[in-house]
Formats: sequence, structure tokens, C-alpha cells
Amino acid sequence: MINMKFTLKELRARKNETQQQSAKALGISVQTYNAWEQDISNVAISKVMKVADHFNVTLAEIKV
Repeated sequence: MINMKFTLKELRARKNETQQQSAKALGISVQTYNAWEQDISNVAISKVMKVADHFNVTLAEIKV
């Protein structure tokens, strides 16, 4: 079994969401979400599980 890792942008595209929609679902600002997606800022440890749940992936599948 191959363990694939996906960027937040790839996960968002798979879900067919805008950054605004993803940010709202995660309870963060669009600016924060954009910073995560652009790798300007790291995903807050308190939000990592919520990100995995929202995009229906395991933590191991997220490239952060």
C-alpha cells in the first residue's frame, strides 16, 4: 500500500471548495487558511485533527 501525502491545496481541490469555504469549516480566517496553504505559516497543532476530519484523511496523508 502506498502512503500518499496531499497538500492542503490538493485536499481543498478534491473537495471542490474555495479557501473561504475551507476556512469557515475549520473556524479560521481566510488569511490564516491562505497562509497555511502557501506554507507561510504552520497549521496550528490545535487544528490539525480538525483539518484531517474536514478533508476526510488521516494525519499521515496531510503534507504540512
